[in-house]
Amino acid sequence: MVRLLLLLISFATLAAWAGAQGPTPLAAEDKMKLFKSNRVLIENLVNHGIDLSDANDPLKRAEECRKTAVTLGNYVERAAKEDQNPDRVAELANLMGEVVRDGLAPNLDEAERTNTPESPQGKRVKELLKIAAADLDNVPAGIPAGKVGDNAKVKAALASLAELKSKFAK
Repeated sequence: MVRLLLLLISFATLAAWAGAQGPTPLAAEDKMKLFKSNRVLIENLVNHGIDLSDANDPLKRAEECRKTAVTLGNYVERAAKEDQNPDRVAELANLMGEVVRDGLAPNLDEAERTNTPESPQGKRVKELLKIAAADLDNVPAGIPAGKVGDNAKVKAALASLAELKSKFAK
């Protein structure tokens, strides 16, 4: 009985000690690199958000959402090739998916409903549908196989983007 109690106490102590161990802090050089990269990305996203807030019809909102998605797509490629950071690639790809799913797709649907196919706006909607599908194809093409491309999180994020592409195949 005492042996069992000591064993349980030992395991509880080891579990508490292991739980208290946090991830190793980033080196100053890595922190600076992430700060610089994130600063430019955030600046671009804020500018796109301001332009989006100024857009007064679904077509213009869709165009601004597409710009935001392309910016995120560029950063996905950068994180894959330069940083080789699969967690960052997956995070950015998921953010791109959210912009496409919650911003671009609904605004394109609304623009398609409110504009006739023969109108200049209707033609622009069809053009944006094709461009958005191509944008979604470009993301996986920019991710090399290996450490990043073979990561499970990255594969799941890219599969989600591929699934979104079906919304633009009209």
